[in-house]
Amino acid sequence: MNNTKITLRQLETHLFKAADILRGKMDASEYKEYIFGMLFLKRASDVFEVRRAELRERFKAQGFTHKQINELLEDPNLYGDTFFVPERSRWQNILNLKEDVGNQLNKALAAVEEANPELDGVLKHINFNAIKGKTRLKDQQLIDLIHHFNKYRLTNEDFEFPDLLGAAYEYLLKQFADSAGKKAGEFYTPTQVKKLMVGVVKPQEGMTVYDPTVGSGGFLIESRHYIEEHGQNPRNLALYGQELNGLTWSICKMNMILHDIPDAHIENEDTLTTPQFQENGYIKHFDRVLANPPFSQNYTRANMQFPERFRYGFTPETGKKGDLMFLQHMIVSLKDKGIMATVMPHGVLFRGGHEKVIREGIVKDDLIEAIIGLSSKLFYNVGIPACVVVINKDKPKNLKNKILFINADREYGEGRNQNYLRPEDIEKIVTVFDKKQEILKYSRFIDIKEIEENDFNLNIRRYVDNSPDPEIEDVHAHLVCGVPKREVELYKEQFQKFNISSDLLLKNKDEKYLEFKDDVEEKGRIKEIIESADNVKTTVSKHREKLREWWDEVKPEIEGFHGNDDLWGFRNRAMKRLKERLLPLGLLGEFKVSGIFVNWWEELRYDFKTIVSTGWSKNLIEDEKIKEKLFMAEIEEIEELESKVVKIEGERNELLEEVEDWDEEEQGNKTASKVKNQLKELEKKTKLKKDSLSDEEARELLLEEFYGLIDEQLNKYLNTEKKEIIKIFENLCDKYKVSLNKLTQERDEEIKKLDEFLERLRYYNG
Repeated sequence: MNNTKITLRQLETHLFKAADILRGKMDASEYKEYIFGMLFLKRASDVFEVRRAELRERFKAQGFTHKQINELLEDPNLYGDTFFVPERSRWQNILNLKEDVGNQLNKALAAVEEANPELDGVLKHINFNAIKGKTRLKDQQLIDLIHHFNKYRLTNEDFEFPDLLGAAYEYLLKQFADSAGKKAGEFYTPTQVKKLMVGVVKPQEGMTVYDPTVGSGGFLIESRHYIEEHGQNPRNLALYGQELNGLTWSICKMNMILHDIPDAHIENEDTLTTPQFQENGYIKHFDRVLANPPFSQNYTRANMQFPERFRYGFTPETGKKGDLMFLQHMIVSLKDKGIMATVMPHGVLFRGGHEKVIREGIVKDDLIEAIIGLSSKLFYNVGIPACVVVINKDKPKNLKNKILFINADREYGEGRNQNYLRPEDIEKIVTVFDKKQEILKYSRFIDIKEIEENDFNLNIRRYVDNSPDPEIEDVHAHLVCGVPKREVELYKEQFQKFNISSDLLLKNKDEKYLEFKDDVEEKGRIKEIIESADNVKTTVSKHREKLREWWDEVKPEIEGFHGNDDLWGFRNRAMKRLKERLLPLGLLGEFKVSGIFVNWWEELRYDFKTIVSTGWSKNLIEDEKIKEKLFMAEIEEIEELESKVVKIEGERNELLEEVEDWDEEEQGNKTASKVKNQLKELEKKTKLKKDSLSDEEARELLLEEFYGLIDEQLNKYLNTEKKEIIKIFENLCDKYKVSLNKLTQERDEEIKKLDEFLERLRYYNG
């Protein structure tokens, strides 16, 4: 077993490879419980063994006999906060399982649950013997899984920073969600949406936070992260959640335990019919409520407890309109000064009938602080756009009888299967919400009187229409091949960002029109001309210079991270300084500069946590970085040999039929063998070099990597801005470079050629 400290990347890779053992044999939404169950069993057993060893030493020092010590060590009451792991569930015994493995693992989990009342019901949902599809896992597959989990000991002392296991569990949840597709919506809300909503309600230490449809617990964990990142005590936060699905509830309980939050209150029941959190004979009240309830569900009023919760009315039990029932339950669950944010489908904002009656009541009571429109395809289980409704029971005087509408549905990043909120999108929404800003086509305050005049319709686009301005279409320009000056004038500000003007590609044609210069023979030349323009290059260089100045300023702070736990303070100072450097250049707006920084921060924050906790660990350095930095000549030689192998393979395939005894195959095999040996040698050299790195060398390599990552982010954003300029000119080219007259002339010439061709074939009778 490896005794060196484990990095987050190593543990993420380890857990993902565990999933690989099962992947392909069943769906991700089915096998996740096995990975979580095995992870929990290994963690519990490892922590138990450390505590057991400590107790053994203490009892020895107190003079107990060997027999007495062994008896004492089987008393669960002596283990305090550590889960007691019975004999059959201990990892050494799990490791020795050979047959009937699924059944033995089920018994091991049941024994752990039985020995620890706080785990009651948590592990019974995991069945290693279950039939999935038409088969169950074979003994050897489970043995492979057990032996894979044996690679690392999973105690906090083995981790590069304390909450590493919790972070890895979140990573695993995300991977399962990505694999499970629509089914993921039952247990997982995308991280960016959680960050947005927690950033809006801003939980503080000493508060209670509640999620009535808790899923795997993401909002509660994110609230804890928020507290910690703001320099407050995350342990001084009471977490509450309720979940209907038994397996999802079990995953949530394990999530809390693996994040070292044993006192989270997570219950398994239907929130609408049987709310579990009660106080003084009614619904318990919380400081903050966060939720992403299941969209468009039916519900039942049969045996419903506390129906008086729904003071604004009941939606039909059928017809999939349970959304506003969840919203009403959350409102009742808020303290008098409480704030909540919940995801809702857009339909609740404008549908009529019972939903309109409920909506009207909530609006008239002035509970809604903001409605935030999000893009479509952000969530796993629905492709439709959603919104976030923010309720504040204690709105400031200046916000009374008003609702802030934020229409952010056009601002997102595009993924392969899903869209996602970029850091700059989150930053913009939270900033506009906090500062209560009004931005054209983005955000606007609406008086409740105006909403009443619109029959309590809360459709976001009714109040903040963010449709793009209609594009200019100049008929004369289409006819005579000219670019309208009035259209080009619209883009002047964008051109000025790179200190260029339209005359880079366009020249004067007459009083009202421009035309493309002679050297723009085709659309493809536009990109080349813009990217090689001196002013564009100078603008990019200035940004790189300012970034380097920023780095020189913040680098000493990063070098002093070890033992200095003020990461959030550094984050705020460093982002402010980056804005001070880049904003005066006039190209990137505030939220885009935030995007550069936050993308960098999110990629490195766990590395930073490691440095704070254990110093400049060489384990943080990727092997590839060492190769690129120190063994470039060897890499180039291997690449050259690989090219030679490809070439020989091609030549051999061409000549194989012509020369039967050709020895080029042998030559190819020799070269391939040489590549293999050199790769092995490079891996060996890399490992030796990594092991021999001094703290100073490790620090320099890591600092170089940290700077490289933010430089990469800056380049990405600068390239996006360049692409926007290129796109403007390409669009003008598509619209106006070829006149309608010329197109007509070309068409007539083609028709003439066709006529002549048909005549020659004697098909033409004209």
